[in-house]
Amino acid sequence: MANVNWSKVDVTGIDRLLARTPDKVEEFLDWMAESMVTDITLSFNTSPPGEAYTRGGVTHVASQPGYPPNIDIGDLKSSITWEKTAPLERTISDGVEYGIMLEDGTADMEPRPFIQPAFDEAAKRFGEDAKRILNLEQA
Repeated sequence: MANVNWSKVDVTGIDRLLARTPDKVEEFLDWMAESMVTDITLSFNTSPPGEAYTRGGVTHVASQPGYPPNIDIGDLKSSITWEKTAPLERTISDGVEYGIMLEDGTADMEPRPFIQPAFDEAAKRFGEDAKRILNLEQA
């Protein structure tokens, strides 16, 4: 199982909010993690068709390098989860051994990233999402 911390988000200035509404911040982080898991799972099968191969009598069309994986049997997609690993910390992971190989590539295969793009997009919208969901205009 790959359990890699690919990205951290800067939460500078959140101390004041935490002092007033710590439960609300924890709920926001839960929402953000769930949102990222959804984004990751929705990214599967969005690649242009890659190489077709047959395994076990079933033909699979792989994804192209640089795109999220195309689903073969669905184990990777169904294994994407998040958990609260510490206060103010959520870990998103997959439950298959080959997830990290798809994400980072191998000597024989170029990467098919599916987690890092979700972190990148979440980092871009983190401030706006926090403002909206935590109602920071009213803080």
